Amino acid sequence: MVWADQMAERDADKDGRKQRASARRSHRRGQILAASRKVFSVKGYHACSVAEIIAEARVARGTFYLYFPSKRALFEELLEQMFSQIAGAVRRITVDGGLDPALEQMYGNVQRVIEVLVGNRDLTIILLREAVGLDADFDHKLNVFYDRLSDIIDSALQLGQSMGLVRECDTRLVSHCVLGSVKEAMLRALTGEAARDTDELARGILDYNLRGVFKV
Repeated sequence: MVWADQMAERDADKDGRKQRASARRSHRRGQILAASRKVFSVKGYHACSVAEIIAEARVARGTFYLYFPSKRALFEELLEQMFSQIAGAVRRITVDGGLDPALEQMYGNVQRVIEVLVGNRDLTIILLREAVGLDADFDHKLNVFYDRLSDIIDSALQLGQSMGLVRECDTRLVSHCVLGSVKEAMLRALTGEAARDTDELARGILDYNLRGVFKV
């Protein structure tokens, strides 16, 4: 009985060590990601170096490469995190309350996505202005990222058609047009223009994509 108790204590201690080690690894990885985001925001993607990220994270070079093989791998991880936030910001629209509430739900989706982009301001600017042309492989990964965003918009348009809210159209083509308008509007809002709040941006983008510019 005593022997069994001792073995149980050893197993518990072993499990505890594993959990603590796992927590340390998770913390260290998050530490490197946070440092890279900070360095990217100050220097931009192209100008910053792995050495600067390591210095900011206060880790050894070997520790850095234990978690990430390259600066680009870091950037890809940050993109993946942002995509997950964007996907989580889009909620299914219901029409139980009629058209006006449905429009408000669309507005809510747009505003939440914009809040994600604004909350990741520096990463969004790098994504929209610097990331294209790094190399053919990364361009492919970036296209996959944008395709995933288009898929979200495409699915929303198809759902809108099934609910009678969206006219008949090529939803895939329109999804590219919507994404393009959002990308350009956000780049201008985050860089060269006077600051706009998320409500103004959301309503302007939604109004344009729903109604266009002609008085018809």
